[in-house]
Amino acid sequence: MKKEPIIKGESGAQEADIGSRVKRVRKARNMTITELALLANVSAGAISQIERNLTNPTVRVLEQLRLVLKVPLSAFLEEAEAHTRGAEHYVRRAAERPHFNVGKQGISKQMLSPSGDHDLQFMFINIPAGVQSAEMLMGKGEKAGLVMAGELTLEIDGDTVLLTPGDSFQFQSHLPHNIFNPTSSDATVLWIMHISSEQHL
Repeated sequence: MKKEPIIKGESGAQEADIGSRVKRVRKARNMTITELALLANVSAGAISQIERNLTNPTVRVLEQLRLVLKVPLSAFLEEAEAHTRGAEHYVRRAAERPHFNVGKQGISKQMLSPSGDHDLQFMFINIPAGVQSAEMLMGKGEKAGLVMAGELTLEIDGDTVLLTPGDSFQFQSHLPHNIFNPTSSDATVLWIMHISSEQHL
């Protein structure tokens, strides 16, 4: 199988070619950039930059695009694989984790869920020093996490709490929420989301 090109992200990490996949899916739907922009409520200029890998889209933007294009998020992160038989269908090998940067602040994510469309998704999120998450997805469902390294400030519905390695959390994802790294070192969190079948923005 032909290997996908690898694009160097803003933080220097290696990430998959999201732009080419977005473009491929859009064209497969016989949709212009302008049409996709109107339906997804994302500017045509932003979509053009995403498709040319000139910017790292936020997860919110990817979610808006995939809802219109009717594909799982994984369709933008990795090449569709042939059907895997047996237990491998339920496994994500460490060497095969899709890695991508989001936004312009250097936040990076590694998908841990197996390929495909799942209501329950989990990933590692790395948040650089002094960075706050942007455009968190909100909707029906729950979110949870475990701090793996560093310290994070978690804000949920106006309340804040400082989390250190080993601390875990869980909340309803319709509540306004944010995470911030107030330290001078990177922080990593195991992030878990249960997303309902309804639009989750």
